[in-house]
Amino acid sequence: MVVKLLKDPLLHFLALGALLFAVSLVRDERGDDPDRIVIDAATVERVAEAARRLHGREPTRDELRELLEPHIRDEVLYREALALGLDENDDEVRRRLIEKMQYLTQDLADPEPPSEEALREYFATHAERFVLPETITFEQVFFSPQMRGESLDASVEEGLRLLRDGADPAGIGDRTPLRFRYDDAERARVEVLFGAEMTDALFSAAPGSWDGPYESDFGLHLAKVVEHRPARRRTFDEARDDVVAAYAAERRAERNEAEYARMRARYDIVVEWPDADDASRAAANGAGS
Repeated sequence: MVVKLLKDPLLHFLALGALLFAVSLVRDERGDDPDRIVIDAATVERVAEAARRLHGREPTRDELRELLEPHIRDEVLYREALALGLDENDDEVRRRLIEKMQYLTQDLADPEPPSEEALREYFATHAERFVLPETITFEQVFFSPQMRGESLDASVEEGLRLLRDGADPAGIGDRTPLRFRYDDAERARVEVLFGAEMTDALFSAAPGSWDGPYESDFGLHLAKVVEHRPARRRTFDEARDDVVAAYAAERRAERNEAEYARMRARYDIVVEWPDADDASRAAANGAGS
């Protein structure tokens, strides 16, 4: 039973999750003794509680020791690496520390709810952000050059005649991973699938009738534009949810930038321009710039 418990990956996952809390506790209690590793009773209890919840019984002391050992191992290796200076001049360590600092200094809390007046003013100032893009709804039938060979052009011509006469599109053309119908498709999406030339032609076509052939990287297509919706500006009420989200994101970005500016101001930034002499370097840099 002990072996089975200790090999349970879910239990290890829960225990290691609880041990995430231990990292700061371990390092806070180092004091003047870097050779001492402390895992406090609260951390042990969290691991024990994870084991209780998973298996419905109290874990033994030996089981707890085994569950704690991976974290102790990590801490030992971490301290040994620091002692050897392996954290110095390491781009990967530097990048991870920068990422962590960015996370810690970001204002992750939502800003105070804006007033109705502030939201409407923001919408009026940034109305172009809330434009509904131009879209088309269209149907397409595909003809494969590989499958049709020399009969491709004749097959496309016959297919167009049948479609215009009201034939069922399901019985015309060749199989393809492309969908038969695309609803409210934006220009960028159509271009990714069918290419710029066919996209331009579809967005210029009059709705209501089958036309073509249109050429894509896959082969030839017959298509019918069902509906063409030009771009238009939404009203405030239509765009309200997006306005609230954009307003909040902008306020958070402003606060994050202000926090960075506060930290940056603590440093004297010196840029040693390679093509400048000492006097011009000093003039260009200035104090804290």
